[in-house]
Amino acid sequence: MTDEIGQRISAIKTWLSDPKTRKLLFSADPATQSFCQLRLQWLADSSALEHQAEKELVQAPWLAPEQILIIDDGCNPLSTLDTFLAASLTGSAIRIKTRHHREWLITLCRHLDLGNTQYDIVDPGLSDAALLRGTDTVITAGDDALIRHWRTITPSYIRLIESAPKISAMAICGADLPAPELILWDTCLFSQQVNSSPRFILLDSPMIAERLYLSLVELLDELPRLPESVRLLQMAKNKELTLRHILTPPLKPAAYSPGSGWGITLQRTFDPDQFLPYGFNLIAGDTQENLKRAAKHWPGQLETLSYHGRADLPAIKTSRFTRHCAAGQMHNHSLCLSSTVTFITDDNRAKTTT
Repeated sequence: MTDEIGQRISAIKTWLSDPKTRKLLFSADPATQSFCQLRLQWLADSSALEHQAEKELVQAPWLAPEQILIIDDGCNPLSTLDTFLAASLTGSAIRIKTRHHREWLITLCRHLDLGNTQYDIVDPGLSDAALLRGTDTVITAGDDALIRHWRTITPSYIRLIESAPKISAMAICGADLPAPELILWDTCLFSQQVNSSPRFILLDSPMIAERLYLSLVELLDELPRLPESVRLLQMAKNKELTLRHILTPPLKPAAYSPGSGWGITLQRTFDPDQFLPYGFNLIAGDTQENLKRAAKHWPGQLETLSYHGRADLPAIKTSRFTRHCAAGQMHNHSLCLSSTVTFITDDNRAKTTT
């Protein structure tokens, strides 16, 4: 690890350890706020940044972008922080346009860049042309419309790194249920609005699925209250599913809490049209077949699959999800510090080692 990277890590960890940083608000939800602060504390107290830099940035020569533009419209402050860390540790200048994370990013940039020359949190009204000026790499995080927009206007000579919406899920294999708090932790953090939140839960036992359904129904009123717009969306979808249940009864009718806005469904077939937008969509049936249906329904969009029970099942190993983890760990992503650099290929070195 170079001295420059070591110095940048030291400066970042000083900010992470600052008492003022501990007072920053990352989420209005207490559980999510606590989770974010625990992540920051772990980064400050552990050697994770140093170890990851040694692992990713020492083995081969690389080039960092001169000027990175980050367009951030996501709801996960930790993903935004990881993107910033990857860009800043390699020495790139950074320009950021963000909707949800402006306050704490400003404090971080002021701490690392006292002269206000390396990092810039831009005005939300700045034009796209001005944002792109002098940029050689663009990183986008947001919904499909934002991704398509920047894909259209970004010149071909500028590298475009996209963090598009992804689908994650949970698989419960066998007759043993995970602790309820693990399911709630994975599902309810970040109000289920980030890529690593499970959109559905697969269970290979109908009896276990019904048991989980009944236990979660009792908890719906106690869950963190969702925003009013989300609660109205949930209420409308719940009414639609209730009418469907009358005409073609599934395993269980959808349940919905008017107080919290969270809901739950249980079905025997894989049908995303019968999912509630927020909550617990349980599917009882053959896990391997349902994972295949998910891959067909969302080609190239599957991200995290958490599991409980046997982790060596072929269904999990051969699924199209790009990350596997234990239940309760869906939001504990590993660091990636080399995402913005370009590794240099030395043909002469390759010839001498073959």
